[in-house]
Amino acid sequence: MHHYVRMGNELLRKRGYRLTPQRHMILSVIQDADAHLRVEEIAQRVQERNPYVSLSTIYRTLELLQKLGLIRSAHLPGGQLYYEAVQDHIHHHHLVCRQCQHTIHLDTALLGDLHEKLAHMYGFHEVTLDLLASGYCDDCLKQLTQDKQ
Repeated sequence: MHHYVRMGNELLRKRGYRLTPQRHMILSVIQDADAHLRVEEIAQRVQERNPYVSLSTIYRTLELLQKLGLIRSAHLPGGQLYYEAVQDHIHHHHLVCRQCQHTIHLDTALLGDLHEKLAHMYGFHEVTLDLLASGYCDDCLKQLTQDKQ
């Protein structure tokens, strides 16, 4: 069992929930992906393992896992909601290409101690930072520049 799934199992048990086979599959799918997944992609991967897991079970499980802080959701360009595992950090930053939607995870140290400054200056505590910056990757900028000529 992956460390992430084991940690999830411990947290579920601590909060009074069981690690059902469906929850285990969903945690495993998200862990194994090591990327952002839409609900449809999660459902497809879970149902490849067990076709009897319903979409409503997947939605309810995602909601629970997010509430427990095991996964996070993000609206990346395109308007769809994506999910990914939360592992060892509370700040999360993305750089997304406006053209091809290539997504890069940015270094969490990029914004330094901004969360501490926000807590001190504005009285907000346990601040999480989720930055989404968009622009054009090198390939897309070259293509856009060539198209204009």
